[in-house]
Formats: sequence, C-alpha cells, structure tokens
Amino acid sequence: MAFSKLVPFDRPLQAVSAPGQGRRMFSESEIVQREQAAYQRGVDASRGLADQQMVEIRTDLEQLSDGLFSKLAGIEPVLLAQLRDALPSLAMDLARRLLAGFEPTAEQISLLCEEALNSLHPERENLELAISVRDAALLEKLSPAWMQRYPGLRFRPEAHLVAGDCLVRSRFGLSDARLQTKLAALQSTLSPA
Repeated sequence: MAFSKLVPFDRPLQAVSAPGQGRRMFSESEIVQREQAAYQRGVDASRGLADQQMVEIRTDLEQLSDGLFSKLAGIEPVLLAQLRDALPSLAMDLARRLLAGFEPTAEQISLLCEEALNSLHPERENLELAISVRDAALLEKLSPAWMQRYPGLRFRPEAHLVAGDCLVRSRFGLSDARLQTKLAALQSTLSPA
C-alpha cells in the first residue's frame, strides 16, 4: 500500500535532496536556461542543415540547367529544320481550310479578273475571260469600269470553274488565275528547295 504524507513548509522550497541520489539537483531557473540553450542549439542545427541542403539544391539546379541549356542548344538546329520543313505544308493546309467554301463578293471577283487581265499587259485586244457561271452573273450586274480598257473582251461562263476562278485566253495562250493554281504557286514558293 502506498504511503503519502503532506509536509507543510513555512517558506518556499529552495532545494531538495533525496537519499541515494548522488547527482546534482537543478533549480527551475537552471532547467529553463538549459531548455532555452538546447532549443537554440536545435534551431542552429536546423538552420545549418537547411543551409547545407539549399547549397546542394542550388548546385543540383545549376547542373540541371547547364545540362538542359546545352541539350537545347543542340536540339535547336534540328527543331528549326523540322519547323522549316513542316511550316509550308501547315500554311497550305491552313490556306485551303480558310478558303474552303469561300465565295467572293462581286467587287472581289472584279478585282480578281482585273488582276488576271493586267498580268497580260500590254495585250489588251481579243481576250477571252472564262469565269464561273455565278461570277459571270455578278460581273454583268456590276459592270466594272476596267472592262472598257479591253476592247473585244469576251466573257465565257464555264460550269467547271468555281467562284473566284478566272482563266484568260489570249493569242499567246492561257493565263491561269484559278484559286488552285495560286495555291500551288504559293506552295512551290514556300517549299524548301
């Protein structure tokens, strides 16, 4: 059975000694000082470890970035060559998709026909302009001013031509201003030699 007895003191306890204990006893203020010193040692050790880890991380990052930049420098010419090869076909595909189903207005048709006729300069007489049936009807309604510069100009609506296509026949041959022909010329210009 445990024994306990309450001992009243007439002043605050300054020290205690227990029988069989040969070690030094510490006061509360000494224990607090030791705890603070141990805490400070822990903080300093943690900071030292964190600083060392930061130095290691920086070194690793520098090595990675140096390796990455050197690899990128080696990849750049290959990537540029691939882009140079891919961009023309990409641009042509984009142009075809943008122009798919495009039906130019009467003013745009007039400009396209005038450009095709001007490409035959100085030839101005006895020209034949082949355009789509739709475009011929629109030009007839518009009656552009450039028609007076070409005496004897004949219009020939052709069912196989699409809106915006234009062919000009002269005594020297055929000038092809169809959209497909322009796209093919653009593709040959863009394609690497």
